[in-house]
Order: sequence, then C-alpha cells, then structure tokens
Amino acid sequence: MGTLFSLMHKSWNCGIVCACLLIKQWMLTLIKSYNSHMERETLIYCRVSSERQEKEGHGLDSQEHRCREFAQAKGYQVVDDGEFRGVFRDSFTGGGDFMQRPGMSALLTYVDKNGHKDFVVVFDDLSRFARDVGAHFRLRQEFDERGILIDCPNFTFENTPEGELVETMMAAQHQYHRKNNRRQVIQKQKARLESGYWAFNAKDIPGYKRGDHPLHKWILVKNEPEASIIKEAFEGCADGRFVEQTDVLNYLRRNNFRGGKKIYLSLVKRLLTRVLYAGCIEFPDWEVSRRRGHHEAIVSLETFEKVQEKLEGKSYVVTRKDTTADFPLRGFVKCEHCKELLTASWSTGKTKKHPYYRCKNKACVVGNKSIRKDEMEGRFEDLLQEIVPTEAALKLTKVLFEKRWQKKISEFEKNTKGDVSRLKEVKERVELLSIRAAKAKNDTVAEKYEEQIGKLANEELLISEKIQSQQVTEKDFGTALNEVFGVIKSPYNLWVSEGMNSKRLALRLVFAEQIAYSSETGFGTPELSLPVRVFELIGTGKSLDVDLGRQYRNT
Repeated sequence: MGTLFSLMHKSWNCGIVCACLLIKQWMLTLIKSYNSHMERETLIYCRVSSERQEKEGHGLDSQEHRCREFAQAKGYQVVDDGEFRGVFRDSFTGGGDFMQRPGMSALLTYVDKNGHKDFVVVFDDLSRFARDVGAHFRLRQEFDERGILIDCPNFTFENTPEGELVETMMAAQHQYHRKNNRRQVIQKQKARLESGYWAFNAKDIPGYKRGDHPLHKWILVKNEPEASIIKEAFEGCADGRFVEQTDVLNYLRRNNFRGGKKIYLSLVKRLLTRVLYAGCIEFPDWEVSRRRGHHEAIVSLETFEKVQEKLEGKSYVVTRKDTTADFPLRGFVKCEHCKELLTASWSTGKTKKHPYYRCKNKACVVGNKSIRKDEMEGRFEDLLQEIVPTEAALKLTKVLFEKRWQKKISEFEKNTKGDVSRLKEVKERVELLSIRAAKAKNDTVAEKYEEQIGKLANEELLISEKIQSQQVTEKDFGTALNEVFGVIKSPYNLWVSEGMNSKRLALRLVFAEQIAYSSETGFGTPELSLPVRVFELIGTGKSLDVDLGRQYRNT
C-alpha cells in the first residue's frame, strides 16, 4: 500500500513539473510574439460594406477608434508622421479580389514602398479581413510574403495546425453570412419587383427620383426637367424626328441633360431600352417578367414599343430632313413662278454666315435667287396677323364638331368593347399556358410556353393601356376644343411662341396647302382651312398635333 502511494506521489510531482515547463514555454512564446509585434510599426485597416454605412453609421470612425484602443493596450505604435496617420479605409461589399479594394491595395503598396520596415496590421474583426475563404487565405499569403503580422481584438492568430483550423472555420462562417445576407436581400428585392415597385437605387434612373405617395411608402416619381427631356427623346425617335441614336445624343447634349455631364451613345441605348419609362417593371436576370408598375410612366407603352422596333431594325420611318429650327418655312413655301418648294441654307460671307431661302429650280425665271430669311419670315408674320376668323364661323364650326364628337364617342365605345373582349382572351390564354408550362416535363417545351406567356403579357399591357387612353369625357372634349379654338383665333401667337413644333403646328392649323411666295410681291392669296379636326386630337391623345381639315373653308 505504501509503495502505491509513493508511486502516485512521484507521478503527481512529475505532472506538476511538466505543466510548469509547458506554461513557461507558452509564456516565452507570448513574450517573443509580443516583442516581435512591439518592434514593428503598426497600421490600421477599416472596412464597411456600403457607402450608407460609411456616411450614416460612422462605421469607419468607430472601427478606427476600437483599433487604436486595442493597439494602445498592447503597446503598439501606430504610424503617425503628421500627414499620414497609419489608417487605410475601404467601403466595399462582398468577397472576391481584395486588390479591387482601394484601401487594401493602398496598404500593400505602402508596405512595398517601405520594404526596409516591419509592420503589424490591426483589424477590428476577422470579417474585415475578408468574407470569402479563398480570398482570405490569398490575402494571408500576400501578408506572409511581405512579412506582415496581423492582430485583431476578436481573434488570436496562431501559426499552428489548430490555429489554421479555427481560422478556416471562422473565414467559412463569415463567407456563409455574406452569401446568406445577399440571398435574403435578393429575395426581398425580387418580391418588391414582383409587386410592381422598383427595388434599386433611384439615382441610377435618369428622369426619376425617390418620392412619397399616399398609398405607397417608397416609389419612383418624375424628376424634372430630365423626365420631359426623356419623353421628347422617346417621341422624337418614335415619330422619326430622330433618325439615328446620334440624333438623340445631340438632343440630350443641347438640353444639358444630366447637368452638363459627359454623355455617350451607351447612355442613349440604356435610356431607350428601359421599359421602366413606360410605367412597367421588368428584371429578366431574376426572372421577373414585365408587369405594370405603381410609378407614373414618362411615355406610353405604345411609344416604347415603336422605339424598340426601330432599334431592332424592324421599322423605318421616312422623315423630312429639311425641317430644322433655323428655317421653319422650308418645305411649306413654294416658288410663285415654278411652284417648286423653296429650299434654305446658310451662306458664308466675309465675316459671318447669313440665312437664305431660295428656289433650286435652274429652269425657273428667277433662277437660284436668294431670299433673306428675315424678309420672308417677316412677311409671313404680317400674313398671320391678318388671318382672323369671324365669330359666326367659329360658332357654326363648334356645332358641327359637337355632332361629330357624338359619332366619335360611339366609335370609341365599339372599339373599347372589342379591346375588352381581346383582353379577356389574352388573359385566358396566359392562364392556360401557365398551367401547361407547370406540367411540362421537358425543359425546352416549358421555355417555349414561357416565351409565349411573355409575349401575351406584353400584349395584355398594351391593350390595357389602349382601353384606358380611350376613356375620354365631355370635359376632355370641351377642354381640347377650347384650346384649339384659342389657337385658331390668333395663329400668330402660336407662331411666335418658342419651339419648332409650335411653328409647324401653326402651319397645319391655318393653311390647307403650301403657300406661294415671290420676292417682288410677297405671299400670294393662301388657301385657308379653319378649324381643325378636333375629334382626331381627342382620339390620338396628342397635344394639339392634328392634321388640317379640309371640310370647312373660311370665306
């Protein structure tokens, strides 16, 4: 029994001695590591995942403060030469290439430039180092190759198999959290898109800004004057005034689009292909098909589709190339002698350019005689001021138009019934194809069904928009009629107003055909046409942009 106790006592003493030796070795390792860190200059690296965190959450400042306190507690000396205080910052989200982070790239460059020095880099948390396992150890390798040591308040780095295992597990956990957060964000954004709301930054969408609505907490609202400029770009492209994308580009530049910032053709293509401007939401990358959005449209879906056809080369619009703002009468005034339309151009003098109209018919008796722009347009303004319809003629015309309006209402109702019927057929077809796509066992067949569903869904939106645009009232008619007759009473006022469209409209409202001009006698007796077909204005929804009626003459 005594022998047993003696052996146990010796074993106990031996264990204590071994433990003491291990503790001593660990202390020596810590002291060596501490001294190694103390001999090095210290740098601080801070990182947040978004600009919002940087600006609103003061995340970078709080990280720097915590790192400095940690460095002070461990006796580290953070680099501070007055101009540079030893801190590198990043606002960068996700994993991947760490060299894409400006702050991290600058840190490594700084170390390379000071290769004669040794450094220790302090992080607020291991997740600031990298949130991707592969990137984490690639960055660790970059640090090891430069002899950089790293330290962190929340984690102790050890160059042991056990330390590497724990570090790998922590890096994997951070990678999981990053990917899981991204998945949750995408799910929420996709749900919002499917509900008809734009789920991304409004700053990336020219013509819109973030706004409030009585029924919607966050929604896109028009941002002027960009919205009106974009509307004109779409409509000009659709009706042929802008033949090429370069024409749209020049129009945007003339109107100081984007506050004078440089704009390129790539921006034009993005603008003209965004169905968002037609009041719809679509995001194919997340399989969100086109649907009506809750925000206000800048252009109609019909106009948008016309532009897409032009961009894809499916339609071609013949446009006049002689209707410029410099010569509003070009293409409308003809020569008194040969009846050929006058052309116009700028002639270069000794000191400056001069604008002229001229007859280009070489066989004409006046030859290629030039007519000064101010002379002819001045006489035309005098002619417009003389054109004043009688009150009796206007009253009679209003009565005739009211009768024509009632007939047009009947046509609207008939067309609307046909559109409603077609809309019902389209919805039923979409529902049937959706069922077939869900039951399809072949992926190719399912994709074909989905393609058909997408086309029908777009047709559904077009028909719905058409039905809504045809819902006009007596109030609409009365407002439009008064507006048109206000113009007819004084076409001169419309002519002298700003804008080429207003001048061309005045020509169509007042004159039945081209008017003749002679440099000796001025304008001949024009054939007038008053008033216009107001029911076309109501039917097409265009702002006063109607053709000249020939039914009624002002005698």
